[in-house]
Amino acid sequence: MPPASALITGATGFIGAHLVARLLSEGSRVTVLARSSSALPLEWRDRVSVITSDDFSERGLRRVLHAPVETIFHLAAYGVRPNHRDIGEMMAINVGLPAILVRLCAEWHARMIMAGTFSEYGRPSSQDLLTESSPLEQGKLYGSSKAAGGLMASAIANGSGTGFRLLRLFKVYGAGEAPHRLLPTLFSGLIKRERVAISTGTQILDFVYIDDVVEALLRADAHCREQGGIATWNVATGRGHSVREFAERVAAAMHADASLLGFGAIDMRKDDEPWLVGSPYLLRSELGWQPSTELDEGVRAAVATHYRSQGQG
Repeated sequence: MPPASALITGATGFIGAHLVARLLSEGSRVTVLARSSSALPLEWRDRVSVITSDDFSERGLRRVLHAPVETIFHLAAYGVRPNHRDIGEMMAINVGLPAILVRLCAEWHARMIMAGTFSEYGRPSSQDLLTESSPLEQGKLYGSSKAAGGLMASAIANGSGTGFRLLRLFKVYGAGEAPHRLLPTLFSGLIKRERVAISTGTQILDFVYIDDVVEALLRADAHCREQGGIATWNVATGRGHSVREFAERVAAAMHADASLLGFGAIDMRKDDEPWLVGSPYLLRSELGWQPSTELDEGVRAAVATHYRSQGQG
């Protein structure tokens, strides 16, 4: 059962937009917190309450957030884009904002579901699955700031008796991703039958389809409502696929010539790790969640949605 009312941060992002759509379809009252510059989908008009603010300090948020809700889904983050490396902004959004929101939850007798990331984990010493107790990132700005924010929010929730769930999401993919990400980059080049410059693609990642991620968020909220307390879970499949393999599957779904995939044409990013695959054991055992969408199926669904958005489906 979804929450009767929810506040969502990061609602205009990839995951947030899918979560809003799911909540609306199930009858929840949805409020989104967004910057004044955010572009809101037209289909949200008259269906979503929008609170705009460019001041995410505690004082600024208390000025605009008044009506309590049942659940806060905190999805906003800074540093996902490679050029977003302002340390002050990263600290404010990734560390300070979760702490403020969980304190508001304590006052409202609400609960909080926070989206973390696989980037919170440090480089594994072997190819064992990353578990919730694996060492956290200490040397990279984005991953370490997200880890710090999750730890701080969890500690505050624990001290105040507030229901809190931190879900560390692995490599989420699907329709609606930002243009700079892998799937849209591949699609935009291959649809024009142009060569796509990508890295060697040797990185092994745990790809999770967007619908499965939204299902995990809602199941985590229901569990939090029933059980209270705090918990941290991986949202992962436990199966690794290389970036190269993912790209080849996109090309196959588009019936495009795989020779257009320019492997090695660009360098890997400094933040890239050779192997990051998560264990879904806790989420499966405690929520009964498991991914229902295989990689080929998810890629085909995402590609089909991209074609429709181009007026070709």
